[in-house]
Amino acid sequence: GTGGDGKDGKQRKPQPPKPPQVKWAVKGLEEDEGEPPAGAVFDHVTMNLPATAIEFLDVFKGAFDRAVWGSRRLPTIHCYTFKCASETFDDVVKRGEGYLGAKITDPHVHEVRDVAPNKIMLCLSFTLTPEVAFAEEATGAE
Repeated sequence: GTGGDGKDGKQRKPQPPKPPQVKWAVKGLEEDEGEPPAGAVFDHVTMNLPATAIEFLDVFKGAFDRAVWGSRRLPTIHCYTFKCASETFDDVVKRGEGYLGAKITDPHVHEVRDVAPNKIMLCLSFTLTPEVAFAEEATGAE
């Protein structure tokens, strides 16, 4: 053949080996079984869409499989959000807790920047607790 398939005596470039399949540490994925390979777990989650990110904190509740994570440290969540000038950092933590559906332990809130009059961007950071990460999934329709 003349298509460079190796039958015409031309050397073919060796293909790189396929990377190993990653088994995720979050429940609900088909690949989720057994021990994750070294490095497959993660330490931080950055939610960097401040207009709506805080509304998605509920995805962490019950999303982790205790058998997979074992005694590993659970990830730290960094959730960017906005507050108005009259709100306090505590108000932002309470809003986060409302969306998470649980108390946030040892939160750290820092001001990122003033984006407009009366609109301040913040980052709410906290480490997931086992009570949140391994919570039993709610039963019934919501």
